[in-house]
Amino acid sequence: MKTALALAASLASSLAVVGATWGGAPGTAAASAARGGALVVKASPAVSPCVAAAATAFRQATGGAVEVRTAAIGPVGSAAGADVVVAIEEELTRVIEGGESAPDLEVDLASIPWVLTGAGAGTADLRGLARSGAHVRVLGGAIGRHARQSLESLPAERVQTVRTPDGLRTLSPGELALVPLSLAGPGPVAATDVPALVAQAVGVRGSPRAGAARAFLDFLATGPGNAAFRSCGRVSDR
Repeated sequence: MKTALALAASLASSLAVVGATWGGAPGTAAASAARGGALVVKASPAVSPCVAAAATAFRQATGGAVEVRTAAIGPVGSAAGADVVVAIEEELTRVIEGGESAPDLEVDLASIPWVLTGAGAGTADLRGLARSGAHVRVLGGAIGRHARQSLESLPAERVQTVRTPDGLRTLSPGELALVPLSLAGPGPVAATDVPALVAQAVGVRGSPRAGAARAFLDFLATGPGNAAFRSCGRVSDR
């Protein structure tokens, strides 16, 4: 994966491409882009709030139209219909190894820490959970493996594994959730020592909007675009 620093030098020229693609006069590349529609970005649930925040910043900065679709990433064909795919490193493995991504359009975006959220989360910590009596929800699947391992000292009846982020949103009194910060929503959170997730983005091989995809990836990886991605739309202190 290319780093954000490696892409910084190309950001200005890439945004110039966006201006030509979306903002040019009739009969130029803008007309072609209009016929092609918005840039389609597929995002896995764990990064979708971050991509949505960055897409808003991109539209404001460039006028470029971006359609963000939340989708499961990983199964064969999961990149189909997209120009860009953004997901956690483990989710992108099959996409990259299966040849669905463009090798020159791959970037690392951010590390997303795991946090505890829920009523009382601001004073909670993983080591104290066993004494607290709290019940904890945690994501299943590959990206939640280290998080689930961190809860192995708790009685099994106090840990609920959920398949999708929807199962983390409505907590009962006395219940906490161990989640990526991107899914924590508003309110207090407590840091944990669970290994952070690595968010990455790739351009999709054969996309008819490869130039716009490159510009969006450069925007995601640097400056205000990366800051918007890292914020994930959260406004409370982290």
